[in-house]
Amino acid sequence: MIKLTITEAIKKEYIKTLKEVLQTSKIKKISASTKRFYNMCKTIGFKSYSDIYNSLLINNNIKDTIRNYGEQSFDEKEYDIYDEFRKKWAFKLVKLLNLTTCPYCNRNFIVNFSKDSTTVELDHFYPKNKYPYLAISLYNLIPVCHTCNHKKKEQKLKIYPYQESYNDYVDFSFTINSATLEDVDSIDIKYSYKNETKHIRKKVNNYHKVLNIKPLYENHKDIVLELIQKKEIYPDSYIDELMKNYSGTIFSSRDELMRLITCGYVNDDDINKRPLSKLIKDISEELEFV
Repeated sequence: MIKLTITEAIKKEYIKTLKEVLQTSKIKKISASTKRFYNMCKTIGFKSYSDIYNSLLINNNIKDTIRNYGEQSFDEKEYDIYDEFRKKWAFKLVKLLNLTTCPYCNRNFIVNFSKDSTTVELDHFYPKNKYPYLAISLYNLIPVCHTCNHKKKEQKLKIYPYQESYNDYVDFSFTINSATLEDVDSIDIKYSYKNETKHIRKKVNNYHKVLNIKPLYENHKDIVLELIQKKEIYPDSYIDELMKNYSGTIFSSRDELMRLITCGYVNDDDINKRPLSKLIKDISEELEFV
């Protein structure tokens, strides 16, 4: 649900990883799997190693590449280089992006266990069985959780996280469907467009359908209920008193205090740091709690 930014540091590390994978470790020659990948790319129309490198692997204009070369059908062995590349790149990408939650759903943690072990999976935004030449392209690999990766599979997602995000278009909202607020069944989670157009509505509807967003978030009505309750427990006067008594000792800012109270990050730039922070931030804003 957040936008991902490829920095120069990420590009530099990606190039370093490419060199580690594309060449054999001992004599620095092109490996057999690399040759197969390059030969496949040349068969499609890429003219040289340099062309493949500059126009394919580190080019962020994937849509133009697809328009030029379209869908391709090759034996999976032609791009078996991906498995080796994934083992090295997945861990690095999570670390470089400082990513701790899935950018698709913002529900599941992403954790690096060790140098070569991570819970992240790399989604091919454009599926590699249709576009095998994009199998190890920097801008086609999205670090996501297992649930989202296996839900999306080869389906087309219309919100591309290296350019935009779900958070750009939609806020979570809620209504109370009964005379009294008794339990989670009294709450309906809603979705409010920040700037609704036909184009954005299609993107969001596609996102909901492909990633199963609405059914997933139906399981988190308890978070909404707790925020409504906390709004009553922590009136502005009490929060002001907490700031006066403890600012600079227990917490350093009002945002930090509200994170302690709501159990989520309450700024757009930080919602990737903890699961469900977007839901918490949006509902808290609607309640005028933050």
